[in-house]
Amino acid sequence: MSFTQDLDRAIGRETHFDPTLGRIDGLPWLRTNRFLAGFDYVQLDDAERQAWSGLGFALARDAYLLEFDRLSAQSRDALRARHGFETLGNRFDDCFAALPAPPTLGREAYAVPDGYRMSQRLLGLYPVTSLVARPFIAGYRRNMTDLYESGASATFAREARYRGQVGGARQHDAEIRVDALGVPRLSPEQWRALFLRHQPELVSEIASAADRIGSPFFDSDGRIGIDTERPTVWIYATFTRIDGRTLPQLNYAFWFPARPAESPLDIYAGELAGLLWRVTLDEAQRPVLYDSIHRCGCYHKLFLPKGTTIDVSRISGEKPLFFRLDETVDTRRGLRLRLAAGNHYIIDVDAPETGTGAIPYTLRPYAQQLALPTPDGAARSLYGADGIIRQSRRAERFLFWPLGIPSAGAMRQSGTHATAFIGRRHFDAPDLLDDLGITIPRQTGVGPTQPTDLQELESIFGANLSP
Repeated sequence: MSFTQDLDRAIGRETHFDPTLGRIDGLPWLRTNRFLAGFDYVQLDDAERQAWSGLGFALARDAYLLEFDRLSAQSRDALRARHGFETLGNRFDDCFAALPAPPTLGREAYAVPDGYRMSQRLLGLYPVTSLVARPFIAGYRRNMTDLYESGASATFAREARYRGQVGGARQHDAEIRVDALGVPRLSPEQWRALFLRHQPELVSEIASAADRIGSPFFDSDGRIGIDTERPTVWIYATFTRIDGRTLPQLNYAFWFPARPAESPLDIYAGELAGLLWRVTLDEAQRPVLYDSIHRCGCYHKLFLPKGTTIDVSRISGEKPLFFRLDETVDTRRGLRLRLAAGNHYIIDVDAPETGTGAIPYTLRPYAQQLALPTPDGAARSLYGADGIIRQSRRAERFLFWPLGIPSAGAMRQSGTHATAFIGRRHFDAPDLLDDLGITIPRQTGVGPTQPTDLQELESIFGANLSP
């Protein structure tokens, strides 16, 4: 039995493969995410195919490392002994890193899992139920718009202000290499600097302990808790394509212990809650779009800085909420997000405040959530084989199942977020911004970035942050 066959059997027996990635039959050293799957491999030239394969190899290698870490110690030791390796990453590099790109691949070969279940829509009479849902969605849009438009003047009786840790500053060269696919290939240092520079300030209204951010952990019963004594923001990098350009994105994920019930029949309440904040940068590393979802995929909101426009007539299906930032907001640094208590809705986005009294949070790589330590010394992913945290299931799933999103309202792994009940839309779709009618101004020239603290992050990031 080959090395990868043996490894795959152990993963299938003891844990699960990453549900956000497509695996290619006969090519275990390549995997795809939604961004890579957006390319038509047949139409790529040799250099583009090699670049595509390099990105696919990096995805497969990183996923296998996490899946391997989740195996029992006995299985890991047996695989090392049977196949003669000490470090799995080095073994992958030795075996596969220099392989040529596949001569051809049909799109069906590298498709990624869909965030929708067409069987649910079929059984739920989607053409009818989607019509019934439209008035409710329209009401949600009005309510959320009212909340945001009045959010700047809202006062919090109690609040917690969270701000990223910043130490000494250091300048670095911001020149970015672009590969044959047009994908910016930032160095680990460049990613780190950008994440630090644009980390948001979070101002959370406090009505209960559920309004404080924290770090997830497994308790002795195997349940997930959120340690609010360790405020943490989980980060990862992605790319998007718009108007033929490929732009980098910074993703910041927050966890709350719960969404408390506002009434006895609150179908949106439940254990665990979270928010995802994303910053899209242009070629000059300037923010050109901000957007957010909750960790269930709901409440997609766009925040447009000066120069970025949206044409809603180009949007098919359910439309996300969008708001224009005040033109005076300085986007060269992270923005301030004000969150309402309980539901954790973003009700205002503005420039961060100065002064002391903020609670520092730590930045950690998002991938660490996929192999968290357990009290018995093992490792587990926060997410199940379908990317969903079962512990976070909401009663709303019984109401919205005909619209095709499995377990609507449950927290789920990045890469599995369906964001529209009417129509189909994924948060990580490579052409999402084009589909949403976004226009981003073109910038020429890349200037040096502002001084950024890297020393603070040297002990935080253990892996390359690029996909």
